[in-house]
Amino acid sequence: MITPTSFEPVELLYSKEKVDRTEWRRNVLKSNPEINNLCERIYPINRAIQFGKQFHPGKAEVKQKLDKTAIIQLILQHLSTKGLKQTKLTLEKEARTTTPIVEGLNESRLVTYIRNALKDTDRIYDLSMEHTEYSKEERQSKIAEREELLFQMDLLEDEDEDDGVNIWDEPTENIITEKVHNTEYDQDDEVVKFASLNKLVEHLTHDSKHDLQFLKTFLMTYQSFCTPEKLMSKLQQRYNCPSGHDEMATRNIQIRVINVLKGWVDNYYSDFDDKLIQMLRTFIDQIQIKNPVPANAVNKSLTKMVEKLSPINDSKHIFNEKTPEPMVPKNIFSNNLSIYDIDEEEIARQLTLIEFEIYRNIKPPELLNQSWNKTKLKSRAPNVLKMIDRFNSVSMWVATMIIQTTKVKARARMMTRFIKIADHLKNLNNYNSLMAIIAGLNFSSVYRLKYTREELSAQTMRTYSDLEKIMNSEGSFKTYRTRLQNVPPMLPYLGVHLTDLTFIDENPNNFVTDVGGKQVSLINFTKRTLVFKIISLVQETQVVPYNLQPVHQIQEFLLNIRSDLKAHTLDQYQQELYRESLKREPKKAQRSDIL
Repeated sequence: MITPTSFEPVELLYSKEKVDRTEWRRNVLKSNPEINNLCERIYPINRAIQFGKQFHPGKAEVKQKLDKTAIIQLILQHLSTKGLKQTKLTLEKEARTTTPIVEGLNESRLVTYIRNALKDTDRIYDLSMEHTEYSKEERQSKIAEREELLFQMDLLEDEDEDDGVNIWDEPTENIITEKVHNTEYDQDDEVVKFASLNKLVEHLTHDSKHDLQFLKTFLMTYQSFCTPEKLMSKLQQRYNCPSGHDEMATRNIQIRVINVLKGWVDNYYSDFDDKLIQMLRTFIDQIQIKNPVPANAVNKSLTKMVEKLSPINDSKHIFNEKTPEPMVPKNIFSNNLSIYDIDEEEIARQLTLIEFEIYRNIKPPELLNQSWNKTKLKSRAPNVLKMIDRFNSVSMWVATMIIQTTKVKARARMMTRFIKIADHLKNLNNYNSLMAIIAGLNFSSVYRLKYTREELSAQTMRTYSDLEKIMNSEGSFKTYRTRLQNVPPMLPYLGVHLTDLTFIDENPNNFVTDVGGKQVSLINFTKRTLVFKIISLVQETQVVPYNLQPVHQIQEFLLNIRSDLKAHTLDQYQQELYRESLKREPKKAQRSDIL
């Protein structure tokens, strides 16, 4: 007898058997063409509707750019491709516009956009479906794939973090501080540990307390818990003190708000997009009457910021010392420039200039919330991702050049050349490129080349050993961190500091506490203080550039370093390199067997 308790959920029945179901849908549709026909007719539109309901696609600023004229021109071009002349002429007359002429385009752009949109929404809908036959790992894989697709389509929006509470209505208990003794000034300072956003902004613009260190930390890290637009809104709330508030306190708060705005604009101008600039201009106009002097100061800062953001602006650093002459090879204009044509020191110089240019463009928000590691946030860390990609490219280039050199003595010369380049990089304080070359030399495919290493001179081996000691991970890169005290210019090994930030990020973003019998989530500002210390190091080393002259042809050569192997990922690439390495020095081969 079958009882109700003998039935098991469908998920459990599926999960007990490892069955390949990848062809099920295809087989069903193949044997039932009427179902396939129905799916083709219904799915695209249905999924597009579902996609719109679930994801609310389209950023506000993008929608605003798609104005009435653009839409009408799309329709006119569609009518033109369909030969509907009379309808087109009528619409042109009513809209007072003309049909755009696009050479060599016979298909409707409107149809193309709709077709592509349906195809994209179809993929996203598929990745969003909760199929019972999927395992937990398969579901997570589908979600990750969907997030990556949404990221590529630029459809990931920041969540609205507005708690709806006006800054003047925030409970006084929503901040936790502690007294810390300041040895420099021999006094006890009040340090914020946890607080709500409103309380952080209140502390930032206190009428009597001026905490410069808090201001620096806040402005550098606020984007880990708040958007720039939200901060601007909160500062405006703070400025508009309620009626009846102490007149002197009101005056001090308003001046503090204006000073914070000025510091924000002066030091973090890259936070400001067109929308935020307009918000600030409107606010300046409002405060101009009561506080003309400080408002004008903010206005001047804003004007300078707009000039900095202008693509025409390209300020040059003026050096006190003469720039060293580059060591240009005789065949500099050759189409077949090779690594042996260029002096090792000049390669180190040009590698340094290339990577420092990327490094100096890294902005603090790129280093918050592990943006470089998360699909949703990768768009915030373009320069960090470029640095990572550049590091991998240099490492792979080193390994490839060595492995693809067929004869053992020539391979040893190639290895020696890279060790000399690495030594020059050390002298330039370029630890990022130095570590990239060491990483390439330590690829398993290169490290195993015993007979190649035996061909290296004693001096070369000593140099390599010294370089490895500098970049050794022992004691959390203790030796390397000691060298960070050197006088700039300097290009730190970014990987170490990204790892530091990753460890810090494992601490909770918020601290949940009981306030008046109610659970309240407060921002963990102690965590942001730790993040500030690491990002400050990056900022300090971005300021002083290298006094070196770029050589276009050498930089082009170094920017185009790519492997000839066909692998798509670093792991696949290393596997292919290892197979090539086995051809150069087979396992158990004798020295006499090696060319």
